[in-house]
Amino acid sequence: EAFQEKLFNEMVARIKQTDISVPCLDNGYYYYTRFEEGKEYPVYCRKKGGLDAEEEIILDVNEMAHGYAYFDVGSYRVSEDNRLLTYSVDHVSRRIYTIYFKDLTTGEILEEKIANTSGNMAWANDNRTLFYSTKDESLRSDKIWKHRLGDAINTDVLVYHETDVTYNTSIYKSKSRKYLIIGSGSTLSDECRILWAGNPDGDFKVFQPRQKGLEYDIAHVEGKFYIRTNHLAVNFRLMETPEHLTGIENWTEVIPHREETLVEDFDVFNDFLVIQERKDGMKTLRMFYENG
Repeated sequence: EAFQEKLFNEMVARIKQTDISVPCLDNGYYYYTRFEEGKEYPVYCRKKGGLDAEEEIILDVNEMAHGYAYFDVGSYRVSEDNRLLTYSVDHVSRRIYTIYFKDLTTGEILEEKIANTSGNMAWANDNRTLFYSTKDESLRSDKIWKHRLGDAINTDVLVYHETDVTYNTSIYKSKSRKYLIIGSGSTLSDECRILWAGNPDGDFKVFQPRQKGLEYDIAHVEGKFYIRTNHLAVNFRLMETPEHLTGIENWTEVIPHREETLVEDFDVFNDFLVIQERKDGMKTLRMFYENG
């Protein structure tokens, strides 16, 4: 026990206990996470309009975790009108989360909650419809559901069921906030489905049907999708397609395949792209501007 205490104190001494993440501007608010010395859990915060504005604490996990031996906030999402917060909590350590709702204008935790989820979720743009995923007995995320705020949980609609046990599925919103995206993926194959976020009662459309060995992921910006894919490119390449023509036959090349460089990831912004690459074992970030 004495040696355990010594190790613990040495580890803590190497950690910056009072710390804060880089603020991120999203839909009019700067969001950030901070830690306080002597406390184990994060505090999620935001400021409206600027960094000099008054701090609003979204979630203080230190208070929420009181009385639990284990406590984890899996993720949180804010509605488009910035008024409602949904967040997922696991206090058993089984990666099975309960989704809660909070009114950010009053600080009230709403009575309705959704149990036994994967913790993955996304708001539609109507500020009252939430999509979320659940797991099967093997803890594989296999179903996407639609919940309308105020309705009974047992009336939630099953939107998608991934029946292939080699695939996992999840739901997220594009960075442009225009599309809801269901992603299904296995070790060597991917498939996405898209739906305009302003029409949560619509039907999801397959972006590109799954093919054995075809991997791809997508991001939307300004009327088109960018696609990172291994289609005819072992090390992946970046392609683009109009948002209404998503099949692989419409994809055109933006960044070609290179034998010596792996395209690991990418992100989209209004005027430029950021590509994460790996060459000779080293990671590099490259920026590509819209006007060259």
